[in-house]
Amino acid sequence: MDALTESTRHLLALRLLARDARISIVHHETGLSRGHLRALYRDLHRRSPKSGQLPAVGCSAIRSRRQQVHGSLFAALYAAHGGPDIHKQMDIDAVVRAYDTLLLMVGGTAGAEIDLNVCWVIARDLRIGTSRLPYCARCGVHYLVSENARAPASCPLCALYARHQCRPSVENAAGKPATASPG
Repeated sequence: MDALTESTRHLLALRLLARDARISIVHHETGLSRGHLRALYRDLHRRSPKSGQLPAVGCSAIRSRRQQVHGSLFAALYAAHGGPDIHKQMDIDAVVRAYDTLLLMVGGTAGAEIDLNVCWVIARDLRIGTSRLPYCARCGVHYLVSENARAPASCPLCALYARHQCRPSVENAAGKPATASPG
């Protein structure tokens, strides 16, 4: 392997580890040894990495409507950054960009209901077809639905609107009703 490829793999590992990615994800994406990745993680965070399995297929990590909203936002951002091929192959750079954008939108990691590991699982599940982004004509957004998710397979925004007794607006900035887009 040439030096440039090796450097690229290490830079990706550092980008992922800086965002608290699980060692198994970083190993999968970079091919670097788990022992080397654990050492990098300890150097970055001054603590050992978390252990344990990733959520199973179907994104069982989504347990609440708020997590489903954040998962939906991530999935929409990932689709925008990754383009139409996200259902064919995972784009780790698009995952990182979408996750960073999500954090900007929700006020950082303290405001986020999901972490990079859950985002990676969502991207993986979109690729293999166990998660999808149906369109809600009532509130005008695409939302995340995953097999085996603990949250119901309906629009989380509509559910939150109903809980807070307010109505969604499906008008765009021009005052015209929102229309469904393919996706």
